Amino acid sequence: MTFATSSASHATQLLRMRAARDHTVANLASIRQRLSRTAESRTRAEPDLPASHRRHSSDWPRQHEERFQRILSELTSEARHELGALEAKLARQTAAISDHHLRRARELASS
Repeated sequence: MTFATSSASHATQLLRMRAARDHTVANLASIRQRLSRTAESRTRAEPDLPASHRRHSSDWPRQHEERFQRILSELTSEARHELGALEAKLARQTAAISDHHLRRARELASS
């Protein structure tokens, strides 16, 4: 394998690895956003709290925030296996990218 071919192969691998990592990050963000939206809608639907608009509006009192945080915690706990699996996958992908960079640097240093 020539240096140019090797370099192109490494670049292709790195791009693929980064794309997979970015996809995992997007999945995690999507799940967290879904949990937050669900917690907010459940909080606004509580009959014993005064009506409010959105979480970041000025009419979102401390009671709403406390209820929101409690519901979000419950939802996060329910999704802990899915979140944990994706976080572990992300850690593995990040480590693999770092290893790839180190391996490439060692190859270039020994050439």
